[in-house]
Formats: sequence, structure tokens, C-alpha cells
Amino acid sequence: MEQINSNSGEEKIVSHRATNRTNPLIILFLGLLVALLVGVGSVYGATVSGIKKQSRTQFVLTSANFFKSPVAKVNGSKVLYTDFIDNIRAMEQFYATDDSGIPKPSAQEMSDYVLSRLLINELVKSTAAEMNIRLSQEKVQEVIDTEIMPNFENREKAEEEVMNRYSWTFDEFIEKIVRPTLLEKELGDSYTQANAPDTSAVKATAQEVLDRIKNGEDFATLAKEFGSDSTKDTGGDLGWFGRGAMVPPFEEAVFALDAGELGENLVETQFGFHIVKVDEKRMTTDEKTGEKIEEIKARHILFQFNPTGEGDFSAFMNGKLTSAQIEVVEGIHNPFEDLLNEQKQAQVQPVIEDVESESEVVPEAQSDIVEEELQ
Repeated sequence: MEQINSNSGEEKIVSHRATNRTNPLIILFLGLLVALLVGVGSVYGATVSGIKKQSRTQFVLTSANFFKSPVAKVNGSKVLYTDFIDNIRAMEQFYATDDSGIPKPSAQEMSDYVLSRLLINELVKSTAAEMNIRLSQEKVQEVIDTEIMPNFENREKAEEEVMNRYSWTFDEFIEKIVRPTLLEKELGDSYTQANAPDTSAVKATAQEVLDRIKNGEDFATLAKEFGSDSTKDTGGDLGWFGRGAMVPPFEEAVFALDAGELGENLVETQFGFHIVKVDEKRMTTDEKTGEKIEEIKARHILFQFNPTGEGDFSAFMNGKLTSAQIEVVEGIHNPFEDLLNEQKQAQVQPVIEDVESESEVVPEAQSDIVEEELQ
């Protein structure tokens, strides 16, 4: 009995020692894991450093893609560094192949434009999701078929042109440029429709003023009192202009009048309701073609649909932008820095001024790029 107990005790001691002995494979695994974490940390640190310097080395781009490293964030949504560099390269390629004489932007201007557009794209995307607005593939395809492809002989020629101008495939161009542009338009149309101002009161006021002019009151005096654009201070004077200078409904109305004649009815355009009058008419020679053309000297009183800007999509998105939390990697300029600073100053000491949406304030050349492909 005692022998049995003795053996049992020895077995317990051996078992206890065995359980406390660490397996060499575990030690090796832990060592490799630590080395891996240190290595990954070093790579990540080098990637962040490279992003701050706007490095385009294969190492930085590959690791940035692996880590999904952002160059900026808007309300937590990432703008990936790889997308940022890809768009800058496309812009550089465009100017390298352009022969129209458009001035090439500086590196800072390119960076600002690209980053501002990518940030706005993210803001538009999140706002569209909040408003349950989706861009259908059918709509995208419709634009491709009716607005883009008619500019090319066939799909192969389109691929060739896009690759030459941007170093993108045609499908990449659609995803990176066309789709975001269409989503912004879809969002704008939806917002404007949902927030369209009531024009009946504006029309009633315009009609009352028109009736007063018909009853003999002075056009210039009423223009100064009721006009809502800069011409009100000069009696609504628009100066001399020919066909093609004004929007079609306005042009059609004024060119149908004789010199000295007041428009019988209100003219409606996208800007509002107009009371129109033609002061003089003349024939002149077009400097480019040498042809005789008709010009008129007219005046108007504009009654804007929405003079306060309430319901205006640009103002709406400007509000979204100025209230957004925007973070940009150190070393890269925040393209909205000046706009946000102005907004903060305006909140401290209000001033009467119009602040345009950054989605509209873009380098002229780049605006033309998108319009060129969508026309």
C-alpha cells in the first residue's frame, strides 16, 4: 500500500514538471509573431512617412494599398492615398498630352483640386446614402450611350483616347469620373425638387410691378426698388448684346420686341421672372465672320425665385462641407483650409458675402475635362 502511494506521488511530480515545461515550438511561434508585428509596424511607419512626402515609389503605393492608408478623411470616410496619387497621375497625363494651350497647374494646385474632388465625392456619397438616393447602372449606361460614345467612332477608339489622355481604361474613367459626377447631379436634382420654392408669390409681385409700369410708372425707378440683381442700380440696363448672349427664353422674348417696346408678359427663366423692355436696336458687323447681325439694348427687372438661397443645392452642400470633420495627413495641404477659416471668421463676426461651394470652385481646366467627356 505504501509502495503504491509512493509511486503515485512520483507520478504527480513528473506530471507537474511536464506541464510547466514550455514547448519549443510555442517559443518559436511567439518569436516569429513578435518579429512579424515589429516588421509590419516598421512597414506601416515607413508607409505613413512616404505618404506625408507624397512618395510614389512602388513600396509606398503597394503598402498603402495593403493597409488601405488614407490621405484624408471626411466624417470618418477614407480617401485612399492610392486613389489620390492615381488621380494626380491622370491629371498630369492630361496636361502632358494636351495641345490646346491650357496653362498647366502647379503641383500644389493639382493636389488641391484632386483632393478636394475626392473629399467631395465621399461627402456626396454619404449624403446620397442618407437621402436614400442611388445611381442606377441603367442611368450610367444611358449617359455612356448618348453623351460619351457619340464622340468616338467605336468603343476601341474610346478606350484608346481615354488611355492616351488619362492612362485609365474606359471602365476606370467611368468609375472615377463619370459615376461620381452623375451621382452628384442625381443628388442635386433630387434635393432641388424636394426643396423647390413656391414661385406663386414671386410671380404675383412681378405681375403687380409690370402692371404699374403699364400704367405709366417709371421703369428705372421700379427696377431700383424691386430688382434683385446688380442691374437694379442702373435701371435694369443690360447694355448692347446679340443673339446667343442670353438664355433662350429671355432672348426669344426681347428680340421679338421693337425699340421702345415693353414686354406684354412676364418672361420666366431659371433665374426667376423678368419684366423686359427694349430701348434700341441696331445692325452691326460680326468681327469674326463679317456678317451683319442684329443687336439690341435692353433692360429688365429680375424677380428671383429664391433670393435667400433657401433650398439651393450648392448652399446645402456648402453647409455640409463647412460642418464636416475633415482630416488631412500631415504634409499635404488641406484644400478647404481657407474656406473653413473664412466660415469660422464669419461665425464670429458675420459679414454679408456669398461663399461658393468648393464643389464649384475648381480649376477651370479640370472643369473642362469632365465637361468635354460628358458633352
